[in-house]
Amino acid sequence: MITSEEIKSRLWDGATELRGSMDASRYKDYMLGLMFYKFLSDKTLETFRNNAGLGRISESELVEAYTQNREELGEELDKMIQQALGYFVAPEYLYQKWIKDINTGDFEVQKVTDSLNNFEKTIAVTGDSDDFKGLFSSSTLDLTDTALGSNLNERNKSIKALINLFADLDMVALQKSDVLGDAYEYLIGQFAMESGKKAGEFYTPRQVSEIMAQIAAKNLNIQSIYDPTVGSGSLLLTVGKHLSKEVQKDLSYYGQEKNTATYNLTRMNLLLHGVRPEKMTVRNADTLSHDWLEDPSQANVGVQFDAVVMNPPYSLKDWNKAGLKVSDPRFEIAGTLPPDSKGDFAFLLHGLFHLGTTRRDWTKSDCHKYTKIL
Repeated sequence: MITSEEIKSRLWDGATELRGSMDASRYKDYMLGLMFYKFLSDKTLETFRNNAGLGRISESELVEAYTQNREELGEELDKMIQQALGYFVAPEYLYQKWIKDINTGDFEVQKVTDSLNNFEKTIAVTGDSDDFKGLFSSSTLDLTDTALGSNLNERNKSIKALINLFADLDMVALQKSDVLGDAYEYLIGQFAMESGKKAGEFYTPRQVSEIMAQIAAKNLNIQSIYDPTVGSGSLLLTVGKHLSKEVQKDLSYYGQEKNTATYNLTRMNLLLHGVRPEKMTVRNADTLSHDWLEDPSQANVGVQFDAVVMNPPYSLKDWNKAGLKVSDPRFEIAGTLPPDSKGDFAFLLHGLFHLGTTRRDWTKSDCHKYTKIL
């Protein structure tokens, strides 16, 4: 099997060669999005193989068997896969279908667009459905973007080359060996280095993540962890890696992200790292303007977490666009609002408000030094 270092090198070399003049922070959405769709297709085929009791047959034979069974069983087969995964990829929309079309000369970019759009319709209506919803929105993966090519032929060529980059990778096997998650995280980091100032929108430097994770992981009883500026989710995942395997099994991940494309990246990253849908809750919204997760058992009380970590935009100016007041529960205990030019203090109070130990132990007298700083 291909090693972690080999796949990292191959994929990054491919990204460097294929993206041309496109900005790295933008190209990552296309590359990582299509890589994730390959994973969804492979998971669909694996689930069908297991349920159909098929042995070690080739991928082309597996796709043929899936196509034939779908024609015979229809919705019955769809629901079976959907029940196991929370979604399914229909035979005509499989990543493998794109590859076949490329090899036969029948490929069209529109077929990729149709596949991504159809995925939304295959998601099971359950409590986990939001984890897959909108992952391939046109605002994130616009295959008509002229940055991919000035005309349709050029865009076809660019997309085909990108699809072929993942063609022979068994995403399910790579995930089971942790190679896939590592490669995905590596690519996010590499794109961040190429993105300059824009990197802060979706990535926390590895060294920073490691230090924060080691501090947070000193609490061995963590069952829930929250990042209000979650970015790509790398900080949450780094904390998880520092916990024991037993703790990781029951760990619930929570996050909020303002940028829609980055929010989609967060969900993909968590799912590729094996975080089960029921163990992740990620929201697309402005954390300071829209607090969230009210405790269902207590009105106007925010849900508490065992650990809160974040790498917010420091000294964020004009942070209070929503006109929040001191009466907001997050700021009430401090008795004052952070200055308009110091949004990092607002993020700090938000985090403290949602930290489980804070509600019991933090009082107004404990805020005395903090209010002097403000």
